[in-house]
Amino acid sequence: MIDTSAQSGEDTRLTPSPHDCFFRENFGRPALAEDFLRHHLPAPILAEIDLSTLAIEKDSYVTPELRQIYSDLVYSVAHQGRDARLGIYLLFEHKSQPDHWVMLQLLRYIVASGDAHRKQHPKSRHLPPVYPLVLYHGQGAWRAPSSFHDLVEPLPDALAPYVPQFRYDLHDISVRTSAAIKGTVLTRLVLLALRLIYDDQPIERLRELLALIEHVIDQPGALDILESLLRYDVQGTRRVAEADVRTLLEERPSGDSIMQTFIEKYIDQGEQHGRATVLLRQLERKFGPPSEPVRAKITQADPDTLLDWSERILDAQSLDEVLH
Repeated sequence: MIDTSAQSGEDTRLTPSPHDCFFRENFGRPALAEDFLRHHLPAPILAEIDLSTLAIEKDSYVTPELRQIYSDLVYSVAHQGRDARLGIYLLFEHKSQPDHWVMLQLLRYIVASGDAHRKQHPKSRHLPPVYPLVLYHGQGAWRAPSSFHDLVEPLPDALAPYVPQFRYDLHDISVRTSAAIKGTVLTRLVLLALRLIYDDQPIERLRELLALIEHVIDQPGALDILESLLRYDVQGTRRVAEADVRTLLEERPSGDSIMQTFIEKYIDQGEQHGRATVLLRQLERKFGPPSEPVRAKITQADPDTLLDWSERILDAQSLDEVLH
């Protein structure tokens, strides 16, 4: 199971952070998730599972109440050389800031996964194991308890057998060097983007990532990951503007036709977004704040239509005269 909440257990914000979105978009790619697991799971666990069977589980383990706090992405994998029906759940908890209560959050998911398994397999008398792994890339040191018993106090020896106990595997990429990040180029690119998101020279780091992805730009999913990466750097750092991204892209050599086509498309989309933003501001000043349907109509319009509307607004006396 991969869960992409970067919030603490007490955070009730409904809007996912840019870190959540970037992690979910890219670790939701089975090929990338498989490569990550192949390079980072302990050898004894790798020996127990068949990564070629890695699959996204469509059913969510999040209750309606928890959905307001967490979003989830679930993976399952079969035992190596055993009955394929005997599965293992892989639970990745993504964090962009330290979370003292992560053990409690993991326990919620483990219990929810058991309930889901019972509903799907009503005749089963056993539950599949869950392997919890926390992937962390925040700025502060990770000091959260790694054992559930560490959360319970007092815990006399006589009571310890009656209190749930489990651990998680911490994968802290914030303390690793870039050279220590393992995997294929695309997997490393995603992990490096997470690790470098707080760097004090974000434009330089983005320039390095762009140079890295050019070597594999023709691989499946590379363009989607690149687009996700650029959006993440703008939204996640808040120190890289769209204009900076376009400048960096224009600096790239034009030898690769795939990369050049992407650059031209990205720049065109950026210019179109700018035209839509200007038109929305003009409409707001002249007719008041546009409704959501009007905003959607403008942001989805083609360049010629935007130009036509931008000319009409000069003389229009109503919103309908602009858009119709």
